[in-house]
Amino acid sequence: MKYDYDISRQLQDDLIKAYNKVAHLCWSQAEAYQKTVIQPAPRFYVSPKQALQIISPMVKGDFSRVELMRPIKKRMYYALYDVVVKLSEKRQFVGKSLFYILQFAVLSPAPEFYISPVNFSLIRAGMIKGTISDDGRPMKTEAQKRSYEKLKKKRKELREYREKMKMLKMTPL
Repeated sequence: MKYDYDISRQLQDDLIKAYNKVAHLCWSQAEAYQKTVIQPAPRFYVSPKQALQIISPMVKGDFSRVELMRPIKKRMYYALYDVVVKLSEKRQFVGKSLFYILQFAVLSPAPEFYISPVNFSLIRAGMIKGTISDDGRPMKTEAQKRSYEKLKKKRKELREYREKMKMLKMTPL
């Protein structure tokens, strides 16, 4: 599944804003993380396309896929499902496609951030250490870059070898 870095960056920004609101009221950083993730979120941090894959079967009565999810994600999709049901009853959404409704549903306020305090602490640590870039993507270390360059070189050599073998098979003896 393709990852949406714009949504990821927005989540990070909104989490930091929520953290800054509650951090000064807490006795420990762990308590601040816990209180931050249960704050109301400005939106659901999932794309309409991703939500469609899960919500579509739910609308048809099949909750098996969502039941296999981890508790936090399960809560998020059930809350999003409730928003979709409420929106679909409104006059301006009657007769509209599920994807159309989901475009509005994911942008509606969410009851919480649907992320664990541990994951939030890792996101925050990554932002402080600089391992998460400004656009929300994980930054590659020098070792990862070198490894990637080696892999590219080997792929190029393999491609050249295959072309050479094709040429040898095609030439008459």
